Amino acid sequence: MAPGVSALLLLLTGAGTPHRLLHEEAVAPVPWGIADSGRPTSATAPAPRFEPTETVESAVSEGNRFRVHFTRQGPNAVPLADGDGNGVPDFVELVGRTYERVATFYAGLGFRLPPDDATTPGDNGGDGRFDVYLVDFALRADGAFRMETCLDGTTRCTGYMLQENDFTGYGYPSDQEAVEILASHEFFHAVQAAYRPDLGGIASEGTAVWATERFEPALDDLEGFSHYYLELPDRSLLTDPSGPAVGFSYGAGLFFQFANERFGDALLVALLEESVRQPTVRWPLLLDTCLRRDFASSFDAAFTQFTAWNLGTGSRATPGYGYARAEGYAPLVTTASALPTLLSSMRVGGASSRIFEVAGGTSFVSATFEPEPGTDLAALYLLVAAVTDDAVLRVVQVGGPEPLRAQVAAEDATRVVVAVVDSRPQGLGRYGQLCIAATGQDAGCAPVLPPPPDAGMDAGTEDAGTVDAGTGDAGTQDAGSADAGQPQKPIDDPRDPSGADGGCQAAGGPLSGALIALLLGGGLRRRQRRAGADAPQRQT
Repeated sequence: MAPGVSALLLLLTGAGTPHRLLHEEAVAPVPWGIADSGRPTSATAPAPRFEPTETVESAVSEGNRFRVHFTRQGPNAVPLADGDGNGVPDFVELVGRTYERVATFYAGLGFRLPPDDATTPGDNGGDGRFDVYLVDFALRADGAFRMETCLDGTTRCTGYMLQENDFTGYGYPSDQEAVEILASHEFFHAVQAAYRPDLGGIASEGTAVWATERFEPALDDLEGFSHYYLELPDRSLLTDPSGPAVGFSYGAGLFFQFANERFGDALLVALLEESVRQPTVRWPLLLDTCLRRDFASSFDAAFTQFTAWNLGTGSRATPGYGYARAEGYAPLVTTASALPTLLSSMRVGGASSRIFEVAGGTSFVSATFEPEPGTDLAALYLLVAAVTDDAVLRVVQVGGPEPLRAQVAAEDATRVVVAVVDSRPQGLGRYGQLCIAATGQDAGCAPVLPPPPDAGMDAGTEDAGTVDAGTGDAGTQDAGSADAGQPQKPIDDPRDPSGADGGCQAAGGPLSGALIALLLGGGLRRRQRRAGADAPQRQT
């Protein structure tokens, strides 16, 4: 990883959700050769590094896995407080204890830990222990894992850690929280390298953000990064962003959080194990292999359900629906549209969704998506959800092979959200015509169909393709409970995004629409977006 932007915590009052800048620089990963310039104790090492005039000491962690390198003077000096008088600064001991906790936790989940570096050519820090160097990033970044060598060609790789020496000016609530976030995030990069280090930015940063949340749910890294994904759900998970857009890779941690809540820790362990067995295959296909083999599911089914869960984040977090801590995530950004709406040529890319929002308050809202002639309809879905400002009421979901048509009862809804989902783990974008209309509107492309005999039933019944967001059928487990990371019962059919096994509801209630309006100064944030003749707007 490269040094870069500092991880200062920014509280955006409009959203009520913390937003973070990135731990590493917003560029492509630095080539492996950077470590050839030497460790930060060498004058030839890239910054940040120790100054030649600084005396570098080291201390071994109590668990004997880590050696922490530090100095007491110069720009890289650590805080010198030594409360127990044992000669080792308290900050250095905090770093050692935290990395031990993180390593023990990840090993307990079933992940491999990095191999020792006893055979690393040149400077290996003095022994085979994993080395952590406390250096001054000068607000450019706050941590980085640097890979040095691989023991089996391009797998079983090891390296060392750079971490900020004192976090002065970074805005973390405490040194302990700062170290916990950096240790859990950056050391998971070392865990990834112990398998295969070239999974790409989305898998690398996304799983590292998830790992911090899994290590300590009270840390708000995932919450702070969630807006990077939820503001751009139409960006594909199949393509790694670069430059300023690299924050999307951190926001993709939300997908891996979904995968963990839905299927358990074993899925993400299996993903890394499979990456070694298939060293040239991209991560979405690896995940699809694991889901089909071990969980009676697929990437297709998982991504579609992920999209459904994202309807209920931020102020629309609904007890019993979706994520255990959905209220802490950013709100989903949708494209505001009038009724009726017709988009004659709309594109949706693989592993992405196009999401629109129209007015509710009518008996039914209907939507159709008709792909261009000759288009493969596999893994193409339409979600239509009745919502209010602070809840998801019900979701109707349909898939191919026929043209996609769905409608939802919307009389009790203030808004209706329509999502076109392409849930393939590979492939180019697909085009089609989207039409959305309400009861009584003359829109032949999306006719409101006569209600079936049981149309008055809530969607949480056995009526296929429909979910009542308020019932136990849509529940999730509490990620902070003893059962955190244990899988819910797999669902074979992606038409049912409910997670039928239920589970504990999220602690706390969703933010009210009135509170959100107050924080935003009485109005919704909107961004103009071209999407056909109606030029609908993006909104949260």
